[in-house]
Amino acid sequence: MGYIVINMINLNVQRGKYVRKDIVEPVGVCDYSGFYFSKSDLVKQYEWRGNDLVWTGFLVGRPFVDEPNEQNRPPLIKCDPKSVANARPEEIGEDISNLPADMRLNQLRGI
Repeated sequence: MGYIVINMINLNVQRGKYVRKDIVEPVGVCDYSGFYFSKSDLVKQYEWRGNDLVWTGFLVGRPFVDEPNEQNRPPLIKCDPKSVANARPEEIGEDISNLPADMRLNQLRGI
């Protein structure tokens, strides 16, 4: 039993700078960098999908974790203004729809 613990400590020493050498702990591989990390230093990578943070399925070492980018969220859009019930156009001036086209143009030009 003592031999196995000593052997695991030796393995942890050989793994790299991100593995804790002072304690016996499982080792995992970072999905982004490929470096060995102590299992407690691997965290889930999240990103925005819609209005929710969703786990991407990657376990990443703490130095390589990306902060979820707010640009991946949908924009907040204001609602359309409420319509007026039974809206009617305001009657201004005289009705020129029955006049011939040349007279309408002259009236619009102010001639």
